[in-house]
Amino acid sequence: MLHRRTFGLATAGLLAAPALRAQGFPARPLRLVVAFPPGGPTDVVARILAERMGRELGQPVVVGHRGGANGNIAAEAVAKS
Repeated sequence: MLHRRTFGLATAGLLAAPALRAQGFPARPLRLVVAFPPGGPTDVVARILAERMGRELGQPVVVGHRGGANGNIAAEAVAKS
């Protein structure tokens, strides 16, 4: 059951991707929110990912850390943005 739901969501995301790309990006930099404090292995991976995303998208990507509460603080920050 879980695989069917995951496949359905992935398919919907792939079908919506051209429409999202056609809208263009906002004028401000993109923000990548990491749910762990800076200085760890997730910070290194996030910074490498942000650099590659920035090159590919032609838009600056800023890494922001919101550690704590098992990722709930980061999820709340993303939901409010």
